[in-house]
Amino acid sequence: MTLASALSFYLNLNLLVAIGFCGLILTFAVLKLVRLRLSSNDELRLQYAVLFCVLAFSMVQPFLPRSEIFQPAAKVWSAQSLKSFSEEYKTSDRAGYLSLPTFSGPSLVKANSFSVGWLLIGFGTLLLGCLYLFRDLRSLLAIKRRSYLTKKVGRVRIFINEEIQVPFSYWLPREANVVIPATLLARPIDLKIAVSHELQHHRSGDTRWVYLLWGLRLVCVLNPAIYFWNRWIQEIQEFACDETLIGRRRVNSQAYARCLFEVAQTAIVQKRAPVCATGLTFLTGRNLLKRRIERMFSTSANKIDHFIGRSRGRALAMAFSIGMFVVVMGAAAYASKGIVQDRRVSLSQAKSMALRAQIGTGMPIVVNDLVLRQLNRFIGTPEGREYMRSALTRLANHKVMVTEALEKYQVPLEVLALPVIESGYQNLAQGAVSQSNLSAGIWQ
Repeated sequence: MTLASALSFYLNLNLLVAIGFCGLILTFAVLKLVRLRLSSNDELRLQYAVLFCVLAFSMVQPFLPRSEIFQPAAKVWSAQSLKSFSEEYKTSDRAGYLSLPTFSGPSLVKANSFSVGWLLIGFGTLLLGCLYLFRDLRSLLAIKRRSYLTKKVGRVRIFINEEIQVPFSYWLPREANVVIPATLLARPIDLKIAVSHELQHHRSGDTRWVYLLWGLRLVCVLNPAIYFWNRWIQEIQEFACDETLIGRRRVNSQAYARCLFEVAQTAIVQKRAPVCATGLTFLTGRNLLKRRIERMFSTSANKIDHFIGRSRGRALAMAFSIGMFVVVMGAAAYASKGIVQDRRVSLSQAKSMALRAQIGTGMPIVVNDLVLRQLNRFIGTPEGREYMRSALTRLANHKVMVTEALEKYQVPLEVLALPVIESGYQNLAQGAVSQSNLSAGIWQ
């Protein structure tokens, strides 16, 4: 993967995260405006669907054709300028200069140095994140070893631990666990509520999605949207679990609220929550706790459909919202394909250009290191590209006249390209050339 494609992929991922987060805010605002309210479980499904779109379009983006919809935000050049080309040009894919947009204009940095610095920062961030995750997994495994297996519900194992104070659940390959504090054994109703809540996290897949969210936070470490979005999803996960248990009448709403309040009082003093686990009261903010309890009492089991809205309206709103996200994110992924472009010409690209140019002409075109060097001189530098653009514009004005002269003297029409390099199709004054070369302009 080249520097340009790697940067395009990274910027596209951050762009999709921002689009997903802001789009969800707008979606829920519109639904509220039309007085159509989704259930917490529908909100959670929509959040997961948008996350899946972010992941899917990020993976697909490198395989999309290069877009020319917008001017690239950054470019990779073979050299800083035509003047410094001879000293700076190298055939290595990592050589060259990266042009970055700044408030004072484009800023050039060595592509090799930027790549190394970017890789070091990225590797360091991922290493710290993985160490943090490994530490949490290690502590969870230590808690598991000191716990007692009491029951199995399907593939989920329920443990009792005397050291912890807050129930939580977590998922690992080939195992799904729920850990309950031993203090709840003296309160059978609270024990049943805690177990039901944590089992619901497993059923909803919350314990798996937490890893994706953690990975996005590591990769998009400078993107504030992912932090707000992560917190938002964690809150909706709790609302969805509450709604399911209350809506299906698995637990009494008053007993649930009391259990939530009592466990939250214990959770306030906990040092931290494992990043790879979900818990009954890991989010201990007073505001969130109040909203959860208020929603429990306002959403009774026999009025839930009336309160939330018609099922058909919710299904249509979900389908339309997901469809809009697919369209918008797909367009964004395609448009951002060329957000960073590599202006250098590789040997394979030069050969492909030669094959296309040879169609309809009998003149053979040879591609070697010298040809590749000249292509990167006139296409792979800012001044060279501007020179070629101006020369081709002037060529259009002289093409008829020059073609007639070439046909008159039976000269191959391919000679039409020579003045592009020699003079850029400019009528140079005699003084513009050296004494050793008296030719000037188009006809030299």
